[in-house]
Amino acid sequence: MGDAEVSRLRTVAAGAFAVAALLAGCGVDGTAVKASGDSGTPTSTGTSTPGSTTPGSSPDTTTAPDGAFRIAKSDNVRVVVTVVEDMACPACKAFEAAYGSVLDEISDLPGAAVDYRIISFLDRMSDDKYSSRAANASYCVWNRSGDAAQKQDVWLKFQTAAFRDQPREGGPGLPDSKLADLAASAGAPDAASCITTGKYKADVASNSAKTLADPSFEGTPTILVNGEKVDLRSAARLLDMVEELLPK
Repeated sequence: MGDAEVSRLRTVAAGAFAVAALLAGCGVDGTAVKASGDSGTPTSTGTSTPGSTTPGSSPDTTTAPDGAFRIAKSDNVRVVVTVVEDMACPACKAFEAAYGSVLDEISDLPGAAVDYRIISFLDRMSDDKYSSRAANASYCVWNRSGDAAQKQDVWLKFQTAAFRDQPREGGPGLPDSKLADLAASAGAPDAASCITTGKYKADVASNSAKTLADPSFEGTPTILVNGEKVDLRSAARLLDMVEELLPK
């Protein structure tokens, strides 16, 4: 998949903003969680939510201190947008379609980063544990060797393709062979064995358990800015929030 195709898939349609804001999230109790989206103001989660980081810290540009997948162009990160997603969550697919290009803009800002925490709690939505398998595939693509820029680019291409081809709820998920094909098309042909053997299955389960243990966690997608949960009406508001927090 070329850069033009990735850009097209992640382009924000003006009408998609409202759809994403009003769409039900994927809830932990098996029911949908509606996004309130009434103010766009950060609200404290009451706990240190997995995926957050302390403003002013200087982590590397490929992995956040808590292990989340970090997309950033600079080391001195001051503002972190954390995105908690499940690869089997339809609301996450809609969120990526509406907000993906703005997340790209944020990760390009000096001092800003986007941390992706890919978890698995929606195996109930398929008959072959697709949520867990897709998360493992995401970990496989991320954990390949290579320089930071290449790692981030290949992983984003894979995520975009996997959400594009997300299967319908209730039926079988994409087979591991298809996930491996998507990884290869994104630039990670060497991830195939990792995907088919479930190399990161235990890591997915452990990181998911940490997120689910947070009593404030209700479902995916969950969006945080410097560790505080936010409800959003538009992608433009998310960009504004980040720019307001960056040093002038």
